[in-house]
Amino acid sequence: MNRFQSLTFRLKFFTLLWIAVSVASIVFTLYLSLWLEGNAAAINDLGSLRFQSYRLALLAEEAVPQPEIDARIGQFDEVLAAVRRGDPQRPLSLPDNPQVMARMAALETQWRQEIKPVFQAASAGRKIGSAQLDSFLHTVDDTVAAVERTSAAYITWLRIFQSALLALVLVSSAVMVWLTRIWIIAPLQELLSGVQAVRDGDFGVQMQAAGSSEFAEVNSGFNQMSARLSELYGSLEQQVAEKTQDLERKNFILGTLYAFSSVLGKPQSATEASEVFLERLMKIAEADAGSVRLTDPKRQRMDLAAQISLPQSLQQSEACSKIGDCFCGAAVQNNEARAIRFYDTRPKAADLGPQYDYECRRHGFADLRVLPIRYKEQDIGIATLYYRHTQEIGGTVGELLELLCSQFGVVVTNSRLGEESRQLAVLQERNLIAQGLHDSIAQTLAFLNLQVQMLESALDSGSSELAGENLQFIKSGVQECYDDVRELLLNFRTKIGRRDFAEAADEVVARFRRQTGTEAHIVWTQDQGMPLSSDQQLQCIFILQESLSNIRKHARAARVDIEIDNGRDFVMTITDNGIGFDAEHLEKLSGNHVGLNIMKERAARIRAQLNLASQPGQTRIRLILPAQERHPA
Repeated sequence: MNRFQSLTFRLKFFTLLWIAVSVASIVFTLYLSLWLEGNAAAINDLGSLRFQSYRLALLAEEAVPQPEIDARIGQFDEVLAAVRRGDPQRPLSLPDNPQVMARMAALETQWRQEIKPVFQAASAGRKIGSAQLDSFLHTVDDTVAAVERTSAAYITWLRIFQSALLALVLVSSAVMVWLTRIWIIAPLQELLSGVQAVRDGDFGVQMQAAGSSEFAEVNSGFNQMSARLSELYGSLEQQVAEKTQDLERKNFILGTLYAFSSVLGKPQSATEASEVFLERLMKIAEADAGSVRLTDPKRQRMDLAAQISLPQSLQQSEACSKIGDCFCGAAVQNNEARAIRFYDTRPKAADLGPQYDYECRRHGFADLRVLPIRYKEQDIGIATLYYRHTQEIGGTVGELLELLCSQFGVVVTNSRLGEESRQLAVLQERNLIAQGLHDSIAQTLAFLNLQVQMLESALDSGSSELAGENLQFIKSGVQECYDDVRELLLNFRTKIGRRDFAEAADEVVARFRRQTGTEAHIVWTQDQGMPLSSDQQLQCIFILQESLSNIRKHARAARVDIEIDNGRDFVMTITDNGIGFDAEHLEKLSGNHVGLNIMKERAARIRAQLNLASQPGQTRIRLILPAQERHPA
């Protein structure tokens, strides 16, 4: 690109040119002014030579002593030398002109050869003649006149140059105004007219190419903007319609997903959820029939979980139940949604496995839509939609069907996990019940069995006293067994509400007092911590029950103190004044002490610490639930 096409370059170039011309003109005028000032000084000094010549002639006439005349001659020589030499400080200078130089040389020659010798010999009586003096003065006048003519020429040139400079300023100003109008004002006015046209709604207006590269870029950008605005305005209605349709599609999807989540979010089995899911799916897809099959990878089968309007033979078809034996099973293996049309599947039957007659087609279905149900890369099952006529499904409906299948996969997975969690909880409770039965009732029954054997021996030997003693032991054992069974039933029937943990603990302690007659007190030192969760409350109550049960059976205590500190950590301390035991020995035998194991298992379930300390006269059990394991109830 030519640099002169740039407006910036043009403005810089002409500005610098104008400055250069202005500076050169000012420098030249200063130069002429200095020359004129120097010439004026030269004219003044040369003019003073006339006066000095008359004075020397007068001194010579009056017979003044020669030294005084010589001093005046020296002054005359100094003036001539100064004029010839020039003095930049005054300033003083002679014009560099041949005529002036010739006149000056003639003046100096006449002075040295004719006039000066006469004045130097004045003491000897030599006199200068009038004609000789007039000739010298005429030479001085000619020299002054030559300098004046040269100065007049300089002054004329100075006036001419100043006039030219004034004309240059006027012309350059006019040119700059004209160029500013052409280069800046006119393109800006054209651009403003384009902006006004766009403001008035004429989005297709185009700017002509400007003379400068900057305005050419601006006009090009304006043209692109105008064309884009024209395009957008022309298709605005279409875009609004598309955006509206897209918003309606998204709202439809979100509304359907929300309604679907609301229905399937209720507690229900996988089969019940499958029926609700299939009903919604068929309504959206407008299918004639449908089925949901859940996969069992171990058996390599697909079990029918729900169906609507599906023929009985299709429900019981073996091919539809095995993974890989039909179109639906192939979709599971390929992990893809498939649209199956029977008019073009017969040539591909060999690629799908064993030959079979298409059960779906024989029942009058023309199209199938197979949708895989997955959750985190895990196959859950498939949903199959049946159509008696060719049906195209895509766009919003197809996207929605896949989203619903993904959401249903989450529902089925959560249902299975919930069922497994409930089964695990039941197994854990059964294990704890079994341990409790073993620790209490089983030991009592073993004791009763031994007493029955001893009673039989006493009866056989005819020892009535021993038989009575054994019978009394049996009565005590039966009563203890009854108390244990009753206590276990009460313990396992314990239910704790969300906010009545303190009431449940007080009830357990009160029941212990009624059963044993032992003095028992419960104290809450602080209750500023967050409430325990339901499971944490239940396990803490069970640990309290088990501790009191062990005290009843083994401690022979007269007093029990329970201290509960619900601060940052939850701490429950149970202290009795019973006979105590060897804690280290009990730890070694803990495998046989079921009650202690039960408490440890329950503490571990809520990630709490269970500490046991005992000595003669006191036993302390402390349960500590750290703050990091506590969660809002």
